Amino acid sequence: MKNYKKILVIMMILAVVPVFSACQKNDEQSAEQSDFIELSQDVIKENKIETLSVIEKPVTTTINTNGEIKTDEDKFYSVSSMIMGRITKSPVKLGDYVHAGQVLAYIQNPEITRINAEATKNIHENRIAIRQVKTRLNLAKANYEREQRLYKEGISPQKDLIQAQSDYLLAKDDLALAYERETHIKQEVNAVMGTYGVRPNFDTENLATQNPICAMKSGIITKKNIKLGEVVTPEQVLFEITDMSKLWLDITLYSSDIAQVEKGQKVEFTPDSLSGKKFYGTIDYIQPQSNDATQTFVARAFMDNSLSLLRPGMYGDIKIINNHKENKAYVPISAVQKYGKETFVFLYLGDGKYKKQEVVLGERDNDGYFINEGLNLGDKVVGNGSFTLKSEMLKSEFAEED
Repeated sequence: MKNYKKILVIMMILAVVPVFSACQKNDEQSAEQSDFIELSQDVIKENKIETLSVIEKPVTTTINTNGEIKTDEDKFYSVSSMIMGRITKSPVKLGDYVHAGQVLAYIQNPEITRINAEATKNIHENRIAIRQVKTRLNLAKANYEREQRLYKEGISPQKDLIQAQSDYLLAKDDLALAYERETHIKQEVNAVMGTYGVRPNFDTENLATQNPICAMKSGIITKKNIKLGEVVTPEQVLFEITDMSKLWLDITLYSSDIAQVEKGQKVEFTPDSLSGKKFYGTIDYIQPQSNDATQTFVARAFMDNSLSLLRPGMYGDIKIINNHKENKAYVPISAVQKYGKETFVFLYLGDGKYKKQEVVLGERDNDGYFINEGLNLGDKVVGNGSFTLKSEMLKSEFAEED
């Protein structure tokens, strides 16, 4: 009896299995059929359904972060005075662009007045000596010429002629030395006063009294620490000047991104205060360890600022563009559709026929996606109008369910 019951159960299972298999097969066939869509040329034209070829593109990914514009410390310098003195004039103001050699301020300098006055005095005394030597030279020359005539006439002895000749040559040498002494005085005072940035004036009524403070390099005055009439010393910083033709962009990096960043990568900076404007640079430095307080890293990029639009202290959004590492199939966003857990495109089969093709998306890039799985280079897919195909596919599925 037990054996009879077992045989009966087995027969019932065998009877049900074919029915179940047939149902399952019909469902699969129905699902496969719903993946295919056929449209007339009028519908294709009316809905502007367009096809395009799958292309390959180098994979580029971006890291989105933020950062701040800072001064390039190699392009910054301070200006001080070599001496103590009173500020008498300053023809520049904070924020001015100045050229190398341009005067920033004048300082009343008793030292250059003393040096100029002493040199003028020495030159004056030397010119008196020159006049005296010239007089002596003229007398020595006349005496030498007279002794030559007397010696020829046998009136004067040879020793008197030799003495007269010696006196004449000595006076001639003294005059040459006097002229040379004036040259040395001028060279020395020019060198000494040149260190203060002034030239001597040997007119006693117009002696140099002011010392100009000049810019060593071109740049923008970012600090001005003087007032007219103020007495300054060599220890004081009077001006700070920054060359802003190139600036630093300090970039905030998180631990999850640091492994993807390397020197040479391009960055795109959009300042908050310059809406819509974008600036580009190249990463030159990556901080070797994180900031203990924030657990972030800092990378630095050089930014060209030849148009003088950027300023230190500007904040903004940053995109770091990763280097190309491989090529992948690529389709525009318009080609990609989603429904439920599925992501798919529509392959064009020709003659108004289309097929749903599941894909695995890769990286997002501007207006499209890289495809990890599901498409090959050269496949024809629907771009514009893919949503229309999705709607037709869903209509077909709902109709079959009804």
